[in-house]
Amino acid sequence: MKSFFNDYLLAAKQRISDVNQKYKLLLDKNEQTIDIDLQWKEMVLDELRAAHWNRYPDADHSDIESKIADYCGLKRENIVLSPGSASIITTLLNYFALNRKSIFITQPSYSLFDYHCKTYNIQYQPWFLTDKLEYAYDRLPELGKNSVLIITSPNNPVGNSFDINYLEFLLNLYPESMIIVDAVYCEFGNVDYTPLVMKYKNLIVLRSFSKAFPVAGLRLGYLCAAPETTAALKKLFLQFSISYFSLIFARKMLFTPEFMELSAKRVKAIIKERNLMYEMLQSDEFKNVLYAYPSQGNFLLIKVYNEDLFSKLAESLASNGIKVLNANNFSMLENTFRVSIGTPKENQMFLEILKNIIDNIIQSKSIQAQLLTVN
Repeated sequence: MKSFFNDYLLAAKQRISDVNQKYKLLLDKNEQTIDIDLQWKEMVLDELRAAHWNRYPDADHSDIESKIADYCGLKRENIVLSPGSASIITTLLNYFALNRKSIFITQPSYSLFDYHCKTYNIQYQPWFLTDKLEYAYDRLPELGKNSVLIITSPNNPVGNSFDINYLEFLLNLYPESMIIVDAVYCEFGNVDYTPLVMKYKNLIVLRSFSKAFPVAGLRLGYLCAAPETTAALKKLFLQFSISYFSLIFARKMLFTPEFMELSAKRVKAIIKERNLMYEMLQSDEFKNVLYAYPSQGNFLLIKVYNEDLFSKLAESLASNGIKVLNANNFSMLENTFRVSIGTPKENQMFLEILKNIIDNIIQSKSIQAQLLTVN
């Protein structure tokens, strides 16, 4: 049986290698590039082999929730564990729609909000950012007692953060409205909204292990809220929905000092690379062609000034094996793409290929003329 799992791991590694042959750089999903060590995987697999696969997974996650609470500086009663933050989002949106809540969502924002609402015909009112993609605090619609406001901070895909003082102002101004902050990128920013759930009953903060930890495949997310809120919300989530694999990893490896230290070091390295990459994109080589927005996430949103250049650039990135998120169809994000922060080698490769592509494209006289017109 052990040889089966070893063969499985080798096959999985080969599949990843096959994908990497097609795309030199996978910078589209904000995952961490470097996987965890094989020896740690084998430790988890030893536990997984011993599990009773003919039985449902454990429905009691209180031990894991206690460790999450320690990590967040909260109490176990403030935590609800879920198979990924996306699962939390879809469950909450369905619940709010069935209970005829008035839903307000910042736009542009995480695409799942808009996608799920359109798929399930859930009505919501967008709260648009400013033309500079900053939060329009002076244009927030008035919230009623049956309202839900959803904010993504750090914003994905823009990268900016919501002012925590204004959040507290809203929580006090609308005590009968629920405010949800999707904060899955908070480890990369300088604002932590999580402690506020100890103070405000009308706040829910969503968190994840998929960004600041190298375990996107683990599919574990959680929400933080007041105890009475978490007690009610736990009834919405299906029992036995978290797999043996995820639960075993969480109990065996996730909160060990070694793994937590590794993850913290990686976050610091990604922040350093993000800031360096942002500075490079502000250089003279790029300044007349594109603009990179400041970011508190593990990614950068890049706007190309010229539409024709953007189209050619998107095609060239793909043909060169560079996979990024094309955000052109998002509200207010024409001619933009989001690039995840990878390793120093990956980031340098991305910048070099980006510069070469741009240099080749703008040799076209028509593009040159358009750029001169814009600038």
